[in-house]
Amino acid sequence: MSTVTRKTEIAPLNGMPEKRMFWSIISDYDLKTGLTELVDNALDIWIGTKNRKPLLIELTLDADRQIVTLRDNAGGVPRENLRLLIAPGGSMNSPDGESIGIFGVGSKRAVVAVAERVTIQTHHVGDGSFQIDIDKEWLESPDWELPAYEIPEIDAGTTRIELSHLRKPLAASDAAVALIHFGESYEWFLKIDDCRIVVNGVDVLPRAFDSWAYPPDFPPRNATFQIAPDGAGKLGVDITAGLILDRDPEKDNYGAYVYCNNRLVVKELRTREVGYYVGSEAGVPHPDASLCRVIVRLNGAAKLMPWNSSKTGINYGHTAFLQVRPTLIQLVSHFSSLSRRLKDDWASKVFRHTVGDIQEIPPSEAESGRKLVLPPLPRVQKPHIEQLKAKNRKQIEEKPWTLGLVEAVAAVDFIGRQRLTTGNRIAMILLDSNFEIALKEFIVHRTDLYDSRVFNDSKIAEIFKSRHKVIQTVIDKMPLQSGLLERARHYYDVRNKLIHERATVGIPQEDIDNYRQVIEAILTELFGLQF
Repeated sequence: MSTVTRKTEIAPLNGMPEKRMFWSIISDYDLKTGLTELVDNALDIWIGTKNRKPLLIELTLDADRQIVTLRDNAGGVPRENLRLLIAPGGSMNSPDGESIGIFGVGSKRAVVAVAERVTIQTHHVGDGSFQIDIDKEWLESPDWELPAYEIPEIDAGTTRIELSHLRKPLAASDAAVALIHFGESYEWFLKIDDCRIVVNGVDVLPRAFDSWAYPPDFPPRNATFQIAPDGAGKLGVDITAGLILDRDPEKDNYGAYVYCNNRLVVKELRTREVGYYVGSEAGVPHPDASLCRVIVRLNGAAKLMPWNSSKTGINYGHTAFLQVRPTLIQLVSHFSSLSRRLKDDWASKVFRHTVGDIQEIPPSEAESGRKLVLPPLPRVQKPHIEQLKAKNRKQIEEKPWTLGLVEAVAAVDFIGRQRLTTGNRIAMILLDSNFEIALKEFIVHRTDLYDSRVFNDSKIAEIFKSRHKVIQTVIDKMPLQSGLLERARHYYDVRNKLIHERATVGIPQEDIDNYRQVIEAILTELFGLQF
């Protein structure tokens, strides 16, 4: 039997948020993130304005005075909407519109996070000009009422925001950082003729990431389809994936790039959620896979987007992302694996192919999340060490001591593929040591030439006090090409300078290549090894 709970109404509760909510997010914003929120706001106002004129957003970063000013002609804020400039959750944007802002908190958090004092002046066409001032005293007060002032006319349709008493000092280099960041974030808008962003008098230039390579049989792939994150509303999805020409090994500029309503939200994403993890086709993030890039563009109602509230990251648990993820992971895995398989010759197999066509993936195939039909990847060649061991299998079986000589030569290749500042120095020492060990192995194991009763341990120790004696002992029984020995002596001198002189000499790649050829030729003559 159900019971009925008796309820007696009491005084209503005040649901107004506490102002300390502003303070809790200061650490989440830096100057770049905060200013981006303000630019987002100007773009949204401009997009929603009828009969709009060309947009100009001017940002001034005054490092001398420690003041930041942003001015736009996006349309201004009407008098009746001034409260939205400070009210958390207040927004003029419709959740169903293709806007950038939706939550109504970004610009409020941004200005408070960047500065202790904020002045906002605005003039909506047909209204007067108004100003509000946000300062530390108001933020610390429990009262939410904020005075608004009518001021002398400023240009109709404009808004001007001044940030002073900055929480973090403004550096002279911040302007250059802003030029790059805005160029990347608003690339699509900046390509529109009537949209400009200017930082300290310099126009922001669009910075795109579609620098595709077109290797034969492996051009970029594009999938265009729709998803319904809430079961009803639609988001348009456009995914392009391929190998890139603009690889930057210092910045690691590869992975997934996600745009929401034409605004870059996150770039260089290399997480498990997009396909990078141990055991996957994409594998863990690694320089070998650094030619893979996947660009995801989502367009539609702002309320359906998978971004976080500051638009600096993706909510991986969001339905929209989960619906895109199967296609995204397949493309990340395919082109990461392709990058690895072509790594031995990117120059000729990738970078020289600068022109071509992007191949389309049928929408029905991508939308359903089925396995994509992609071209078979090139066969994986055995690692160089495995190739050398296979080529010398007979010699290694008959003369097991030659295995270390073969692997040392392969190790020089491995060192060369690593991003080591002193890699050539390591390779030079390894090659020279391999040469000396090879001479020792020849003397010790060719008992048909060197009587072990004569060439006992003490005799060998005596010989190896001098490289000259070692070489002479070998060529007495096995004459080597004089040219090889002369070159070997030269690189022995280089190695000695490296070890014994006060100043460490630089080792050019040409020396490593030449010395390696010498060592390979000597190993071939002494042991019949093939390289």
